[in-house]
Amino acid sequence: MIATDALSEGQNLQDCDLVINYDIHWNPVRVIQRMGRIDRLGSPNEVVFGVNFWPSDNINSYLNLQGRIEQRMAAMQLAGAEVHLEFSDTFREMAADEELEQRQKDRMLEQMQSSWDEIDSERSLGFDDFSLEVYRQELLEELRARQKYYEGLPNAIYTGFVAQSAICPQKGLIALLGYPARPPKVDKYTYKNHELLYINYRRESVLLNQKEVLESLAKHKNEARDNEGLRDIDLGKPEAIQQLSHALTQWLKLQTTSEEVSEDGTTTPRMGKAQLNLFDQLKSGNKAAIRQIKTEGGVEEKYQKDNFDLIVWFVVNAP
Repeated sequence: MIATDALSEGQNLQDCDLVINYDIHWNPVRVIQRMGRIDRLGSPNEVVFGVNFWPSDNINSYLNLQGRIEQRMAAMQLAGAEVHLEFSDTFREMAADEELEQRQKDRMLEQMQSSWDEIDSERSLGFDDFSLEVYRQELLEELRARQKYYEGLPNAIYTGFVAQSAICPQKGLIALLGYPARPPKVDKYTYKNHELLYINYRRESVLLNQKEVLESLAKHKNEARDNEGLRDIDLGKPEAIQQLSHALTQWLKLQTTSEEVSEDGTTTPRMGKAQLNLFDQLKSGNKAAIRQIKTEGGVEEKYQKDNFDLIVWFVVNAP
């Protein structure tokens, strides 16, 4: 039987003993529900099986689909939900990590010995550790306090810091881009979407996940400005500016096209990261992706330098 995700609920297939997930849903609950169609009371099968088809390595390195799903399932397990430990090899190792569970228990015992005021001021391990909610709340509080100040700031303001090598391992640039670019003579403007990236000077992404980039910035928020490393940029020296501009330009280009180098040294053109993502959405019948092509054109049209505003950027310097 071949079916869409509609088979995830409401059907009893207890005679079956194998589920093949050709597409992995981003919500692990849906995947668990699929297994629940055959893992039922009254089943004649002593053992049931699940086979998962993950995206190819080049696509998964960009989407990080497997990592995101496994993190959500780890959060579900910490909350006491029943999960399938054999979902994947890496998740089985994660679920068997006694240190993670023990750290959570130790944290709870520590909080039980504290006052409510102390508990309120401390962060504990919870669902926010697997999402962007903590950053949304911090941003909301900051905007409430200083919204007029931020509204008056121009685009392309910058700063820099000397990075902790364990958190930001490479020299480079952290940039927030807004799309599409603000039209001229427009004061109040809302960007349709944003790109948050951390790249080195070879245009390679150092961190692939926006949450990881935000975490790296949060851990450096109390660091002093790197005046020594920013001196040439403050003085407007062309070579310092061009190095950063070139890295950003090449990153945009990498979204539309890339090259694969074979053993004999020849290069073969390949789809860029954004192209692969859009292709995957189209293949799954994503209507939003179809509308995007109709309104914005293809990836090549979108990822042009003039289509993005550089809102704010950080120069990441090595210690």
